[in-house]
Amino acid sequence: MAAQSGYGKDVTLLETLEIDESAIYFNRMKNTSADYYHFHECPEMLVITQGVGIAVAEHQQFTVKPGRLFVFPPGRVHKIYVEQGERNQYHRTTLHFNSTLLVPFFRDFPRLQMLLRQLSSYGEKIRIFDVSTLQPMIEILFERFERLVNAQLVTINDSALLLMQLVSFLPGQELENAMLSERNAFSANIIRWIEEHFQEHCSLEAVAAASGCSEGHASRRFRRETGGTLQEYVIMRRIRHACELLVHTTLSVREVGERSGFTEYAWFITSFRKYMAKTPLQYRKSYSLRG
Repeated sequence: MAAQSGYGKDVTLLETLEIDESAIYFNRMKNTSADYYHFHECPEMLVITQGVGIAVAEHQQFTVKPGRLFVFPPGRVHKIYVEQGERNQYHRTTLHFNSTLLVPFFRDFPRLQMLLRQLSSYGEKIRIFDVSTLQPMIEILFERFERLVNAQLVTINDSALLLMQLVSFLPGQELENAMLSERNAFSANIIRWIEEHFQEHCSLEAVAAASGCSEGHASRRFRRETGGTLQEYVIMRRIRHACELLVHTTLSVREVGERSGFTEYAWFITSFRKYMAKTPLQYRKSYSLRG
């Protein structure tokens, strides 16, 4: 395949995953060899618990060993090679997540939010962290989350909490770089404005006016810095609010859409189904059944 000779992205290497409304695909594997190239259209976080091998990405090789945490941004072709055996038992945990859905949960923690955006944006480099000293604590988090997964009780709030804890464990310099980077200030200001106005008529014209620049500049810069479009961010912020109303209120689906900023009922239904893989009513029923 193309990636084996030049690591170029090839559609045959795309590994598709079904990420449900919990916004995360969580998988733990033990005693299984690894040896194939692939990429995802979502960010991947890989934590090594046991086993030694190599990771191949971007024409480079990196050591796979216990205590290493890899973050592969969307679209980055990579290969993990570990030969499983009695003397080299391979245990790892992977998290594939919908960053568009989860980033808004970080709004009260701006440094972590900036770092998450950097880690999960297209075009970003692969990052490798040493979290060996924190591995016992990370293992506790994973075991707790795995119990929720097995019991089918995971919510998007659980996923956001897990991801926030993991990101907070990353070395401090990455957090400082995220905060000091001037390029993030522009998008951070836009996001704060959207937080206050997403229930209103939140047009690109209004966002640009609030940012003091042209619509084209606001759109291009936001996409360059966050990896997503302004329209996508506004829609996902509205959908997140709709999810909260569907679970915690008895408002009709139409009222939920209106209070979340959707001016047309059909647009609300279509957008919700596109991003959550369920209709608003199906989403509400799935939570009522858990209760």
